[in-house]
Amino acid sequence: MSVHSIMVNLNNSGNVIMTNAPPLDFVPNVEMPNAPNLVRPNTVRPNTVRQLRARAEFHARMANQEARIKAAEKAQEKAIKNAVKKAAEEKARETAIKNAAKKAEDNARNEAVRLSRAEAAAAKAAARAKREKSNRNIAAAKKAAENAKKAAENAKKAAENAEKAKKAKNAAANKAAANKAAANKAAANKAAANKAAANKAAANAKKAAENAEKAKKAKKLAANAIVKNVDNKLKVIKNGPGSKEIKNKLGTKVYRKASLKLHPQRPDGNNESFVKLGKAFHNFQSEIGTKVTAGFNETWTG
Repeated sequence: MSVHSIMVNLNNSGNVIMTNAPPLDFVPNVEMPNAPNLVRPNTVRPNTVRQLRARAEFHARMANQEARIKAAEKAQEKAIKNAVKKAAEEKARETAIKNAAKKAEDNARNEAVRLSRAEAAAAKAAARAKREKSNRNIAAAKKAAENAKKAAENAKKAAENAEKAKKAKNAAANKAAANKAAANKAAANKAAANKAAANKAAANAKKAAENAEKAKKAKKLAANAIVKNVDNKLKVIKNGPGSKEIKNKLGTKVYRKASLKLHPQRPDGNNESFVKLGKAFHNFQSEIGTKVTAGFNETWTG
């Protein structure tokens, strides 16, 4: 029986590499009496349930937000339609008032012309009746005077109607001006409110980004603190009593517990700290002589 010392390591692919192995013409029986447990990173299963729950909550929030946006758009569209309809009705009413005022003015003008003609006819009939003094002429003068009186009443009524129409026209114009001023003021207030809301949203977004950055830094500091704590524990184990196998077992336990917290697929995981943790454990194994599966003898009969 011959005993050969062989160095055994794992490459990046996880395959076993043996160095200083003699050429063999048979299949040896390789014994690894003191082989430690292999620790391979990236074997921690992600918290699938938490991820699925978070994804479902995210989709629910997005659906609610989309529904609120659609409802707001629909309400805004309805408000615009109502505003357009109301503006059209106001426009039609204003046009009708203007037309009525114009018609009343024309009527008053025509009645004034009729009054002038009736007065002229009455004066002419009265002069003729006075000159000729006949019953026929007297009756004609009387009738002309009655027509002139009636024309005067009509002219007065037409003038009153024209004045009322003018007042209504002025009132409509003032109301239209007031509505326009109110619309301009409302538009200005809405623009100011939108600007304020945009500024507030920008400030909230900036604050959220700052909080996210702070949370990221705090998370990184916490992860680095875990790595430092593990490194200190590994140093205590390395410098403490016991065989390298016992130290490796204790160090592996510390490493595994920390790796469950720092794995990138964990909610509180951090890839950079996880790599640092792996390097710290790798250095620990190298220093105590149990780097992966190295540092033991292989025996077989030859």
